[in-house]
Amino acid sequence: MNAVLWMKSSCTTCRNAKAKLAELGLEAEIRDYARRPLEAAELEALLPADPAPMLGTKSPKYRELGLKDRRLSKAEAIALMVEDNNLLKRPILVHPRGTVIGYDPEAYARLAGGK
Repeated sequence: MNAVLWMKSSCTTCRNAKAKLAELGLEAEIRDYARRPLEAAELEALLPADPAPMLGTKSPKYRELGLKDRRLSKAEAIALMVEDNNLLKRPILVHPRGTVIGYDPEAYARLAGGK
C-alpha cells in the first residue's frame, strides 16, 4: 500500500503538511479532494466506525447543520461528506504504518523514522 495525503490545495495547513512530508522524505500520492471529491466507497474505507474525529469542525456546513451537538453514524457522515467534502477534516495522511488526521508534524516524523 502506498501512502496517500488527502488534502485540499487551497488549504494552508494542507500545503504545510505536503511540504513537511517532502522535507521528511516521505513519499505520498497527493489526492486533492477539492478537484476530485471523494466518493462514498472511498469514504467508507477511510472513515472509522465513529466518524467524529474525521469531521471538519471549522467547516461552515458543520456549524450550519448543528453537528457539534449530534452523534452521526458512519453512514450519515458519509452521506453528508459526499454532499460537501469540506466536512472532512484535513489533511489526512494514510500511510502503511498508520493514519494521521489533521496536520501533526511529530506523527509524520515518527512515520518517517520507520522508513
